[in-house]
Amino acid sequence: MTFSTCIWKANHYSEGMTKSPATTPLPPALPPWWSTAWPRTAAGEEESLRRRKLAVRAGHLAMVFMVLVAASVAPLSKPGAYTSAQVLGLLLASLAYIFWNLIGTTGVVTLVLWDKPEAPPLQQRAPRCGSMIFFTVQVILAAAVYWWSDRGVLPNLNWLALLPPVAYAVFMLEWPGIGLHAALMLGILVAAFGRWHPWSQAFSAALAFSFAIFFTIVFSLLAVQSEKARSEVMRLAAELRAANRQLREYAVQAEELSATRERNRIAREIHDSLGHFLTVANMQLEAARVLQPTDPAQAVQAVNKAQAYIQEGLQDVRQSVAALRQSPLDDKTLVQALHSLEGAASAEAPQVIVTIQGPPRRLSPPAELSLYRAAQEGLTNARRHANASQVVIRLDFQSPSQVTLTVADDGRGAETTPNARSGFGLRGLQERAHLLGGNFSVQTANGHGFALKLEVPA
Repeated sequence: MTFSTCIWKANHYSEGMTKSPATTPLPPALPPWWSTAWPRTAAGEEESLRRRKLAVRAGHLAMVFMVLVAASVAPLSKPGAYTSAQVLGLLLASLAYIFWNLIGTTGVVTLVLWDKPEAPPLQQRAPRCGSMIFFTVQVILAAAVYWWSDRGVLPNLNWLALLPPVAYAVFMLEWPGIGLHAALMLGILVAAFGRWHPWSQAFSAALAFSFAIFFTIVFSLLAVQSEKARSEVMRLAAELRAANRQLREYAVQAEELSATRERNRIAREIHDSLGHFLTVANMQLEAARVLQPTDPAQAVQAVNKAQAYIQEGLQDVRQSVAALRQSPLDDKTLVQALHSLEGAASAEAPQVIVTIQGPPRRLSPPAELSLYRAAQEGLTNARRHANASQVVIRLDFQSPSQVTLTVADDGRGAETTPNARSGFGLRGLQERAHLLGGNFSVQTANGHGFALKLEVPA
């Protein structure tokens, strides 16, 4: 991997580009990587992002200033101590060192300036060229700047050139790598100090430089921990947004399910109530048509009954459309409501017999309404299809854990037992039983009548 290719990849990595080199031609040796090294602020940016960009600028300026001070203090203080070639070599080494440091931190800068909704990838801290390549070249350049700028000339601050690798190791590596770079920088200082200065002073210089390394690690760790905390906050915020989005989806689904259940409930109520009243009214009108030639007074009475049932059915429909806030059991008990169904029979209708077994007791409103609707459905089916002479409604309170309603007629019956899908009324009763945690069943045989049974918890 050439130096220019490494620079190009580092720049594209920091900018989040995903095009492969096979489809994107290599740019010139010095691509436009300045946006990462010196991020520009824009109008309308969040204050936190603006501050992070300013912090990146300040960090890079501090690195550049540190390297230039380390390389220039000795030559400027003793102009004749360095040849022109040495000064030029020191300048080139310093510029290469600065440039390499800026290239290596593109991933870290991208991580620091991450402002996307999803959490940033923590592995982006590593340089695109590879940690080993980057730090090897960085250590060589730091040693070169330190070695060439010392040469035994005093005063000097060339030890400053050895601090950036330690700081970058804190940002990019784990503790073993940090310790290794701190030891390398300390070893380079001791070796160069022994080369250009008396060995008697090497110990005190190493001790002083150890304090500089310690403070560099401490302040770099503070910056890393702050960045990790921000990344964790962003990750949690992304998870919270995802959870909120999922919660909104669940809320929509729950709302749709609730609306569907409510529509089904209203449909059941309309069918159970209106179907019953229209069936009774139709039978009264049929009786009036039959009685009209022989008994006009009885025919008028049947018409009046039909009109009364139709009016009652219309009232019940209005109640159902108004979200079923009222019930036919609002002003009467379940037993009273069942006995009122006996009065719906005419001369041609099947006889209705209501029997109560066990001492009656109050149930929950949904349970009582379901039992009443089951009785209505059984009567409606008997009047429409059974050609029955008698319908028995039996309400059994004898069990302490459940109440059972049975509606049985002595009509023609059916060859096979119908399931809950054979009619809307039976399907509605099955749904009512399921919602209450009860059971619904139908028994019939050809020529042996039809019986439905609804059991609800007491």
